[in-house]
Amino acid sequence: MTGAAAGIGRATARLLLASGHCVIGIDRDPVLDLCEDTDGQFHAIEADLADPDQIASAAQRAIGIRPDIAGLVNCAGIYPVTAMLDLAPDEWDQVLAVNLRAPFLMTQAIARHWRDHDRPGTVVNVASTAATLARPGVAHYASSKAGLVQLTKVMAVELAPLGVRVNAVAPGLIATEKVMAHATGAGADEHAAKLARIPAAREGAPIEVAHAIRWLLSSDAGYATGSVLTLDGGFTLGIPAY
Repeated sequence: MTGAAAGIGRATARLLLASGHCVIGIDRDPVLDLCEDTDGQFHAIEADLADPDQIASAAQRAIGIRPDIAGLVNCAGIYPVTAMLDLAPDEWDQVLAVNLRAPFLMTQAIARHWRDHDRPGTVVNVASTAATLARPGVAHYASSKAGLVQLTKVMAVELAPLGVRVNAVAPGLIATEKVMAHATGAGADEHAAKLARIPAAREGAPIEVAHAIRWLLSSDAGYATGSVLTLDGGFTLGIPAY
């Protein structure tokens, strides 16, 4: 899985390890501390997912560690906030590279391995409610997540004959470390405005998203492919209470 160093990715890695799975965590940031007390079931690969060559290398290293790899979670993502009129091409490219191109390239590499060895597999992409709900400052992020939703559906269609399922989760406001740090600083007003329109009246917990990812990876979700599971406490349902 990518993005295992923090947030939803870290919670998912921990949950999968606790469930007895082997986890290979691919991230730009060190994730070695997850190796503790896992009896060798966690393997860390450091890679910059904005670099296609590093993605290809990381995928091959992961396959080398576990040729019987059965699932892929594309969780890595970056979320800078910049007004559209101030958005530089380099920042746009960086966000699209990590949030959209990397899941495509990683899935392509792992799915080719499954095809060549006649193995089924499961992919879960971590999208966002920003894919459908517009808000200021996230033109690049929202576009990348909207693209990831459609990429999920296209990959589900193309890979189904290989026995590969592809689904996505679309989290809303989740209390990751970065989100909560922003909520107590410059983003306090924005955070309060989001909370005000969430029927559940709270942030989601990373572990709640992790449980959904684990389900989609499992045989219990065997008839699900091309699905996008929204986890937002009702944030995108419409008009808040009045």
